[in-house]
Amino acid sequence: MTERRRWIVAVALFALLLIVATFPMRLALSLSGAAEAGIAAREIRGSIWSGTLVDARLGALPLGTVRAGLSPLALLGGGTELDFQRADERLGALTGRLYGSSPRGMSDVTGTASLTAGLGPIPADVIRFEGAALRFDESWKCVAAAGRVQISVAAPIAGLDLSQGLSGPLSCAGGRAQAALASQSGMERLTLSFDGKGHYRALFAINVDRDPTMAAALAVLGFKPGAGGFVLATSGRF
Repeated sequence: MTERRRWIVAVALFALLLIVATFPMRLALSLSGAAEAGIAAREIRGSIWSGTLVDARLGALPLGTVRAGLSPLALLGGGTELDFQRADERLGALTGRLYGSSPRGMSDVTGTASLTAGLGPIPADVIRFEGAALRFDESWKCVAAAGRVQISVAAPIAGLDLSQGLSGPLSCAGGRAQAALASQSGMERLTLSFDGKGHYRALFAINVDRDPTMAAALAVLGFKPGAGGFVLATSGRF
């Protein structure tokens, strides 16, 4: 290779790196189909190396304003791999990785997010992730799950204090993601299953331990006698 040709190749590579380094995050997310995977934001700033997603969401799950960077290698392969982090004194820290191509989902997610709509009649308000990972295939079936989650209940139910939340592992069950959660005492259990589009089913069971007063209070809230105590079943979409 001649000296002139070496210079041409070097300049071309430098120009390519410059284009990649300054490529707008907004355009990259649009071209990569991130919206179809549920990744959205009110405003997107910066480049693929160092961008900001303002009021970002994963489906209906609010992530807040996060710093983010896209993997160029994933983009070259036609996929989306987005590392994000949030450092917010009010909302708390949140870090992880989002995937916009099959298998879609998230991995290495640690921190807190809000459940603004709760779980129907179940007043859940905050979800905490501990190394959580969820991946869904093209038909939105769960293909991989790991880590743990904790869900806090906003208000006491029938005199129970569930402010410490219910926690448990994530897994795949019957093509759906599932979180089998329990309180510290084990007297309260919440089984939450959902698909990749955010359609969920929740079963909340409380062991009343033959307490007629608590049983009556739970019945007023819609709980019905069932296996393991009183049970409240609900479904919806995040």
